Amino acid sequence: MKEIKEFNWSKATNPPLEEYFPADKLDRARYATFLSRLLAQEGFDKSRPDDEQKKNYVLNLNAEWGAGKTYFLKRWSRELIVDFPVVYIDAWQQDYSDDPFLTVIAGIIKQLQLQAKFNITIPKSAVSMFKAVAPAIAQGLTKKISGIDLDELHTLLFSDEEIDSDQNQNSNKPTSSDFSPAVKALAQNLIKDHEAKNKSVEVIKAKLADWVSKFEKQEGKSLPIFIFIDELDRCRPSYAVEMLETIKHIFDVKGIVFVVATDTEQLQHTIKSIYGEGFDAKIYLGRFFNSRYSLKRPVLKDFLSVHSDTTKFESAYLESKDIELLPRTETPETALANISVVLDAFQVPPRTAIQITERITAIIVNLPNGKKVDVLVLAILFCIYEKDHPLYEEMINGRFKRTERGNENKIIDISLADFLQEDISKEYLSAELIYFIDPQSYTSQFHNGRFVPKDNKYFEGNYPIPLSKFIENTFCKIFDLHVDDFYFTSSSDDDLTELQYAEEALAQHKIETSPEVTLLWLDYIYIKDEYNKITKEQYRDFIELSSPLDYMGDS
Repeated sequence: MKEIKEFNWSKATNPPLEEYFPADKLDRARYATFLSRLLAQEGFDKSRPDDEQKKNYVLNLNAEWGAGKTYFLKRWSRELIVDFPVVYIDAWQQDYSDDPFLTVIAGIIKQLQLQAKFNITIPKSAVSMFKAVAPAIAQGLTKKISGIDLDELHTLLFSDEEIDSDQNQNSNKPTSSDFSPAVKALAQNLIKDHEAKNKSVEVIKAKLADWVSKFEKQEGKSLPIFIFIDELDRCRPSYAVEMLETIKHIFDVKGIVFVVATDTEQLQHTIKSIYGEGFDAKIYLGRFFNSRYSLKRPVLKDFLSVHSDTTKFESAYLESKDIELLPRTETPETALANISVVLDAFQVPPRTAIQITERITAIIVNLPNGKKVDVLVLAILFCIYEKDHPLYEEMINGRFKRTERGNENKIIDISLADFLQEDISKEYLSAELIYFIDPQSYTSQFHNGRFVPKDNKYFEGNYPIPLSKFIENTFCKIFDLHVDDFYFTSSSDDDLTELQYAEEALAQHKIETSPEVTLLWLDYIYIKDEYNKITKEQYRDFIELSSPLDYMGDS
């Protein structure tokens, strides 16, 4: 068995990998290494008895939408192809062919031909395996099936006799002139004769087994042959089921390992759409796979950095548009990390997380010059909009009211902050939001009540605040009528302005980076930069204008 070294995907790819891949931000390389070692040994292990060295193995790689299955499979397959025969098939792109067998065998032949030092072809005696898409073909129209032109397909698939000698590879291959309309039609006919079908299956299996044996002897290649099937859960239900049946019954050849990537829960729904809701799709799928390997849900901040347009959070972009955002951050990654804190707290699924982030980005793009918005207020509102729309309506229209019975059976009001945080775990409530603050850019001196103005000695840097404090002291000031305008009190002159009150609080606090200080600065910034003038109605317009924008997936 070929020794498989640790894969390193921390950087974008360079040669010898032909296809470009960006750096892996979801830490998937270690899973690829683990699975490669496991599957290589399952498919071919010389330490087993001679008749058991080669095995057929089918792995279901399970991951929910957005976990990076396609990136993972493609990059993994490009790593393995250096030492192993590898085939990668996008089932969803090919399901228009209406023939899973044709999709797989054409992919195998086309890709293995580039890797083999021997002839890859199957005889005409196997053509009864193909389904009919014949009328247009018989009329001489140009068609493509599985991305291969029919003339090319014929050249790849059919020969008048089986060629076993490498020396005869070029001289005995049929040309496009041998490919008559009659043969074209034959290649697409429905399987009518059961015995002919079984014979075709055996011929194809024999050829696959022959290729396995020849790759075993080929210098520079090791067994097993890896065949990756991607995007099966996105295919038409009937096609997805036929693909599984094809892999199970036709390609169960020793020395070949299949990796079938799916959102398995979604695939179960697909199967139930054919056999009915009462059908046990989980047990049914168990027939096709030797094992299942589930990729964990990615860390949301990393996930968003992969799928989101980070440029719209860069300071250069914001300055070019003359718009402002809170929180200010040093990098777009920190901005997305702040948003992910909110999305994690409200436990939104990955697709909704991208959807909300894309809507926030759309709002930023549409901000007129000189305008500003608090993206964390938007993020919380979007989460509530998606998960509890009636609550959103109550908040946005100033009608929120909840009560409970307290001591002595008295009815007491429940604050919006307490209500929102009731269903959020302490772990998420204590997660920190990060604000980058440059105090000197605001003022060099603070108003200090009746005392001499105090020099601003706060330093530039990142100031943290727990999500719970942001909800209580910033978000709920906007949407809960029962929250006081300020969370601090002043013992000085009642004639001071709001901004002077905020300055006094900063002047009298210890110079440090603590959640308390962040709250004081946040309140000051809200007043100084007039974020406190963004009304509920304006936030409603932001949400309702962008909410019809639904994320459909990366192209």
